[in-house]
Amino acid sequence: MHISTTNSTKRIGMSQNSGWLVAVALFVCILWPEATTSAQGVSQATLSSNKVIYLTFDDGPSDHTQEILDLLARYDAKATFFVIGRAAASQPESIEAIYAAGHGLGNHTYNHPSLPLVSSERMVDEVTKTAAAIGGRDGGCLRPPYGARNAAVVKNAEQLGYQLALWTIDPRDWARPGARAIANHVITHAHPDGVVVMHDGGGNRAQTVAALRIILPALAKQGYRFVAMCRDGIAPPPQKQTPPPMPPSSAPILTISAGATSQGSASDSEGEETPLTPLGVVRITNPKAGATVRGEILVTAVATHSTFRKWQLDLILNGESDTFLAFGESPASEPTELMPWDTTRYPNGEHQLRLRVVYEGMNYDEYLLPITVAN
Repeated sequence: MHISTTNSTKRIGMSQNSGWLVAVALFVCILWPEATTSAQGVSQATLSSNKVIYLTFDDGPSDHTQEILDLLARYDAKATFFVIGRAAASQPESIEAIYAAGHGLGNHTYNHPSLPLVSSERMVDEVTKTAAAIGGRDGGCLRPPYGARNAAVVKNAEQLGYQLALWTIDPRDWARPGARAIANHVITHAHPDGVVVMHDGGGNRAQTVAALRIILPALAKQGYRFVAMCRDGIAPPPQKQTPPPMPPSSAPILTISAGATSQGSASDSEGEETPLTPLGVVRITNPKAGATVRGEILVTAVATHSTFRKWQLDLILNGESDTFLAFGESPASEPTELMPWDTTRYPNGEHQLRLRVVYEGMNYDEYLLPITVAN
């Protein structure tokens, strides 16, 4: 009886202490919600999860790299940094910090050229100089700038011992649409084995850092694990990079046939063109729609918008796969030379030139021009 009474008293005392601890725990959870998703908690919650996602950061290292490393460490998340050689060479301490924290290091060339537009010798120089800047920490992955590649780039990469590493989720953080917009895109497009491309260099990346504070706990709560590829034998998952879908708020895709009027213009009764709308104009002026092209031609266009960010020119081969040609960060309010295009480097057939103007809010307007390459 005495034993029973003593045990009962101890149980009551423990119950009171437990109630006090529960109250403190609730107080902490309400005032400091991040404490509930600490690195240890996230790690335990996702330990058995097969949902893996790969975060990648391009164009660094920069002053923002350490902020990103600190956030990743808080959530026990690993990522891969595709570094610019010249930045890596000037900031060896950042390269060491990335590698020491268990992240992957990839090659993003020394000067960030579009590889299909340079010679094989230039590509080799760009890649090998970056490899030297990374040192023995190079994970054997090459991310071509802008995702631009063709058969020659793929072949040269293989000969250099590199595997191309592209992406499947692109929030276009470089356009600085806002931290919430960046985070929402990544969270809503997340999928197992997804590869997210963001940037820790190439400009002010404060929005990317702020977005990461939202992305990491949100995806961890969904059961995702953040794994580094190009590190410890983990290769990039098989994938085919595709352009992002047209945002609902963007202008419709224009398929221009021969003789059609351009977006934002019209002809009056006297045959003179009315002024173009100041909001935005996207139009290829050379070659003409339906033209047969061969050899080297000059591509000219109008590419402007009131909140212009950049233009990008691509070639859609046989209406299916696309390959990058050129990009620019200055608007063209009148027909302007975009690039001299050597058509002999591309297969013959009926293709399309695609010109995009990217503007504020992660939106873009697009112009498609049918052509035939016949070398």
